[in-house]
Amino acid sequence: MTAPAPSDGAAPVVLEEPTAAAGSTVSGRRATARPTGERPAGDAAPGKGAPRRVTALVLVLAVLCVAAATAVGVLLYQRLNPAYVDAGLLTSARSNVEALYAYDYEDSEGSVERKLAVLTGDLREQYEADLGQGGIIDTYEQVSATTRYEVLDVGVKSVNDAQDAATLVVFGQYVVQSANSGQQEAPQGSECSVTPEGAQSCVQTLRLEVVKDDGDWKISEVVLLTTS
Repeated sequence: MTAPAPSDGAAPVVLEEPTAAAGSTVSGRRATARPTGERPAGDAAPGKGAPRRVTALVLVLAVLCVAAATAVGVLLYQRLNPAYVDAGLLTSARSNVEALYAYDYEDSEGSVERKLAVLTGDLREQYEADLGQGGIIDTYEQVSATTRYEVLDVGVKSVNDAQDAATLVVFGQYVVQSANSGQQEAPQGSECSVTPEGAQSCVQTLRLEVVKDDGDWKISEVVLLTTS
């Protein structure tokens, strides 16, 4: 160790660091307390944690691969399985059936317009003829009739590849109330009943053929599967 040079220009004084003799210690230097060969707790052996980190990384990658494969599988199933459709088709079918079977003698014109609005093709033309003047509407008006279809459930039987045509099955009850509906009892053995309001309610199952017409689902065919 070299001391700072004196200001009077004298030669610098060199201080030699004391050398420890064999088996002795140097005064002023801190000796190490730990035994030879031991490491502090924080000193890990080189490479000891590496295998664990590699294993954890492999597991994470495996989980991500499985998740990605599952997502791809779901998308592929939806693409190849036309029967898998969103709720829009079922919602439209429910509202279309309700409009088709709804009638109120106090709003005959509006009832007919709402029926025709959910139909397309030959079925629409048929209803236009049947609901014209002198037809069933006149009879409904004479007995002050109201009708409705209470949809209980809608099932998809098939959907085409283009997703613009489908066959559906609708489960529900057809309810008719008129001036004389409460005076008649439901036939024995039938699935009809008289409601407390005096309406006649009958279980009916329908099969619908629906198609997309200008972006909207409409009914092209109705088949009555069961009636009571």
